[in-house]
Formats: sequence, C-alpha cells, structure tokens
Amino acid sequence: MRYRMLSPSGSASALSSPRNDVSSAGSPRVPSAKWQAYGQSLLERGAVSAFAVYSRRNGRVWTETPDLHVTPEEVSSIVNGFTDDLQLRVQGIHFWGQEFVLTRMSWNHVMMVGRSSASGRGCVVYLCRTCVVIATHEEGPQTSLCYSAVEKLGDFLVDKGF
Repeated sequence: MRYRMLSPSGSASALSSPRNDVSSAGSPRVPSAKWQAYGQSLLERGAVSAFAVYSRRNGRVWTETPDLHVTPEEVSSIVNGFTDDLQLRVQGIHFWGQEFVLTRMSWNHVMMVGRSSASGRGCVVYLCRTCVVIATHEEGPQTSLCYSAVEKLGDFLVDKGF
C-alpha cells in the first residue's frame, strides 16, 4: 500500500505504509525503516520537531528521532493517562526531561496535547491500539500543524490495525 501525505505547499509525497505483519505472539511486526520514513516526512514538512512511536504494551521503541527519547515507564504513565487523566492534569506529562502541562484531551480519549511552560514547546500524543505516537513542536503556530499531522497518522495507523 502507498500512503500519501500532503506537504504544507500542497504537493503530495508517497510513502509506503508500515506492514502490519503479525508475529506468532499476535503483535504487529513493524520494519523500522518504514517508521523512520514517516518520521522523516513529518520532520521535513516542519510539522514536528521530534517524533517517536512506542509499543503501547511495553514501551519498546519502534522508532524515534535522535533528540527524543521516552522511557518505558514514561510511556506507561502516558498510556494510563488516557484512561484516567487526573494524574496527568495534576502532575503533567513527563518525558524527555521536560514537563508538559496537559492542555487538551480529545473527546474520545485517543489524543492529548501538552505545553511546556518553561520552554514553550508542545507535545501531541496519539494512542493507537498497539502503539503510541508522540511528537513535539517548537513554540509558535506549529501546534495546529503538529496536531493535524499526528491525528492523520494516528487515524491511518488505527485503520491499518495498529
């Protein structure tokens, strides 16, 4: 399958979708090169400043840019926050050595948005069935671009069984 993403200028770039092969354990096997292509596309478009995908079950890295790392414990805390967001609303979203204030949770509890009061950076998190997409953006008007890009990618991954 091919996945088409539109750049801010409106031109389309085609990317292969991640294969949704299922391992003998029943979890998807994802070639890291495919995930890296998605992340690279988001970075090149300026939609995000850092990008990562982690296993929802154990926090294992599926792909991440060099300047973003979320520990398995931090992934677990974020995933749990989708079920009960009170702790994240009180203590914030913590990863990458920063605290992001939870500013928005989607009505269906699959997306959250955070903002760092110290740096002005923001984060957008999408909870898929088997993975968690995390992206950050710089201070400024990138919030809506990052949100839209992560939402489209997350919706696509959910449609493909991730």
